[in-house]
This record gives sequence, C-alpha cells and structure tokens, in this order.
Amino acid sequence: MSQFNVEPGYEGSSWLERSWLAQTLRAMGVYAWFLSRQQGHYASGAFDAPDGLVLLGLGKMLLLIMVTMGVGLAVQIIFVILSVATGQETTDGIDDERDRHIEARATVHGFTLTGLGFLAAVLALWQGWGAVWAFNLMVGFMVASDVVVNLYKFVCYRQGI
Repeated sequence: MSQFNVEPGYEGSSWLERSWLAQTLRAMGVYAWFLSRQQGHYASGAFDAPDGLVLLGLGKMLLLIMVTMGVGLAVQIIFVILSVATGQETTDGIDDERDRHIEARATVHGFTLTGLGFLAAVLALWQGWGAVWAFNLMVGFMVASDVVVNLYKFVCYRQGI
C-alpha cells in the first residue's frame, strides 16, 4: 500500500488523507475550545479590565502552544501508533510534481485567507471595533485557513487532481 493508494480497487484512505482529516479535526476542536473560552471572558467583561489585552495575548499564546505542540503533536503520534497497529504503512516520503503542485496551491489558499484576516483586523480597528474584535477576526481567518488548506489537499488527492 502506498501513501497515494494507486492500487486498483482500493477503497480506503491513504496516510496523507487521514493525516489531513486529523489535522482538520484537531484545528476545529482546539479553535472551538478557544472560542468558547474567549466568549466566556468577553461575557464576564474580563477584556474591559486594564489587563484585558494581557489576557488576550495569554490566550493567543496558549492557543499557539496547543495547536502547534500540544494537541497537534499528540494527534500525529496517536495516528502513527494506530497506523502501525493496524498494519497500514505510513508515508514513504516520495513527493512528485503533483504533490508539490497541490502543496503550493493549498499554501496559496492558506496565505490568502490569513492575509484577508489581517486586512479584516486592520479594517475593524479602523472602524473602531477594538482590539478584541480585531484579534478574534484574525483568529477566525486563521481557523478558516487551517481548515481550508487541509480539506483542499484532501479533496485534490481524492479527485486525483
């Protein structure tokens, strides 16, 4: 079995496809937790206090640590253990032109959404919405970027693009 499932009649999903779906679910779960936490702080008025921006920055650092190191690493480790336990191969490290093309296009989509999030945050500040709204706009677009990149790669591989 290869990472791209070129075998005739194979109906399962490849290592990369499962990895992208796991990353998408991880991102949505962590960001949903973060959003609920932010909503609680916002409802309690914690951001109105003098140290509100410090709380906002601390929340962002916690989010980055959880996404990049904590939950992301744990999901990948569990994923490798399950793949080995079920006898499925992991990635063989072969990247062809198609892989690089899909990665490049997905990266462009991700950077576009992240850039739009930055622009939306600047426009929100310009309109007087405040730092909390601007920050949440940027985080929202980061979520969209992360999810779109992984789902785009998944769909491209599934459709053989």
